[in-house]
Amino acid sequence: MFLISPTLYAQQDSIRISGNLKDLKENSIRVSFKDDAGQNKYFKAMAANDIFTITVPKQKVPVVARLDVGIKRDLSANVDGKSVGNPAPPLDLFVFNQDIKINGDALLVQFADVNGDEENNTFNSYKQSVRTQESRTYLIYKSLFNAQYHGEKLETTSEKLQQEADVNFKKIMQKQKEFVAQHPKAFASLFLLSRMQNIYTADGYTQAFNGLDPKYKDNTIASGIKSYLAKVSSSLTGSPTINFERKDKDGKLIRLADYKGKTVLLDFWGSWCGPCRASHPHLKSLYQKYKKDGFEIIGIAHERGKNITEAQTAWMKAIAEDEINWVHILNMDGIEKQNIVKDYNVMAFPTKILVDKNGKVLLRITASATDDIDRALAKIYGH
Repeated sequence: MFLISPTLYAQQDSIRISGNLKDLKENSIRVSFKDDAGQNKYFKAMAANDIFTITVPKQKVPVVARLDVGIKRDLSANVDGKSVGNPAPPLDLFVFNQDIKINGDALLVQFADVNGDEENNTFNSYKQSVRTQESRTYLIYKSLFNAQYHGEKLETTSEKLQQEADVNFKKIMQKQKEFVAQHPKAFASLFLLSRMQNIYTADGYTQAFNGLDPKYKDNTIASGIKSYLAKVSSSLTGSPTINFERKDKDGKLIRLADYKGKTVLLDFWGSWCGPCRASHPHLKSLYQKYKKDGFEIIGIAHERGKNITEAQTAWMKAIAEDEINWVHILNMDGIEKQNIVKDYNVMAFPTKILVDKNGKVLLRITASATDDIDRALAKIYGH
């Protein structure tokens, strides 16, 4: 990163980011971004009585910037001599060719109002639409952290707070999808979409990107989306599956081709993967509901950083602990002949691929943030 004085740029080649943040006082403001030439830039200025101004160079195209304040906002604690916690999120904004005004609260700077050019104004309209859910969810997780590590009292049970946060998350994700669909020309839509792989099926994500206006499809952040889409293109609806053979945890030879005639869920997971294992209770309920109808799950475990013996031990231990009694195979056991994770271009865990009775892909989803699998199974089995 380059530390740059705001005075280096002539006025005609620069824009001003200025504003008023409550309780900022005389602390610093920091802005960082990767410019339109691909260079990392970093700017810093000191506020006076909550008011600040930073001068940064204009950009030929909008670039994503992060603004943060020099006030301690992170969640932190010391546990057994080790530091745990999370940094507070910065404020996302776009640096382009017009001045920007920011107003809000320094301690909650991620929710500040950002106004200026059309791209920031449009993005700000989206942020206003989700501000209630986002700010409440942030405060819930802050409360849960402080209760766990600092002994603070919760307003209700942790279970109820987590449920509320989950409901808020789903509302936010739905509003994001609606915004992207309704604003195909907005840079904000491309920016949001670049962070939304896990809340679409592979088909849905492909369609969402294809629905954007070509205006910004050559922008740097679009390249990451295109790369992802290229990797999941072989797993779109109707694509043939790649056959594999592996011995399961009991030594039985498993061939994917032998499951034709059944609906099968390929669950790519690992014993080390928290979100993978958090999804197991729901998978167990689906398995119990549809197993009698011919539904099957094949868990494909990816154990990293271990030799085969260590991998098998961790894998079997997780299966027993989570009580997941479907078909299980270990990618490492026979990886020299076929790397199933690589063949299916699995880039994140969990990844779930639903396969129809003809051996064709029905849908692919990363993480477990949607109910697409539930709806697909309900449609197949009629209940």
